[in-house]
Amino acid sequence: MEVPLKWNMAGARYNAGLKWNGTINTNPRRMKTNAIIDFSPYTAAEFGPVAQLIHDKMTTNAATFTAPPTSMAALQTLVTTYDTKLTARASNASADVLAFHVARTGLEEALHDLGIYVNLVAKGDPMILEKSGFPSYDSTPTPLPAHPAAPENVKLRNGDGSGTVTGRCKPDRANSTNVAQITTGDPNNEAGWQQVLIFNGGKAVITGLTVGSIVWVRFATVGAGGQLGDWSDPARIVVT
Repeated sequence: MEVPLKWNMAGARYNAGLKWNGTINTNPRRMKTNAIIDFSPYTAAEFGPVAQLIHDKMTTNAATFTAPPTSMAALQTLVTTYDTKLTARASNASADVLAFHVARTGLEEALHDLGIYVNLVAKGDPMILEKSGFPSYDSTPTPLPAHPAAPENVKLRNGDGSGTVTGRCKPDRANSTNVAQITTGDPNNEAGWQQVLIFNGGKAVITGLTVGSIVWVRFATVGAGGQLGDWSDPARIVVT
């Protein structure tokens, strides 16, 4: 919806840059496109080709999706295993049926995490979503009351292994999916933060850190449609 502007409208000054009969967009809520992250409704026959398409398109568009939580090589292994176990399931042998279910669960979990990552990258842009190969749906932005609040009570400790940090927090929602980011620079510099982990619940184990470095860690909760909530206050630790 557009609202007409007038040079003499209430509160305007003659030099406010307004034009006679000009208009301004009131920025209505726009539809957003989101990647589907729940693949349980797909039949066994449907699921494999969908997963393969996601792999192929994300591989082709690796310049857009630079840091997926599951590598494309690992995803291809999961897809190939799923297809193999699906074929073997036709025997109806209990071992083959069980192996198929294990393979499907592993592939669904990987695509769930990838879908969250894709939504974070795309930010509702259908053109970016299309590059991922993920099936998608349109929705209006989540109303503010449903926007996840920042996790609270962030605590860090060095883990059991060298270069490992365990973080704990209290997410806004029970059984939530959360994202961890780290920076070794100024925590007030937004460009310095990098995503390192997508995890469930309130415990995150971050590995591969440089011993002796000072690391800041922060968390956010993933809301409906893969929308990211507010960031927690960052916590600081010296990695041992």
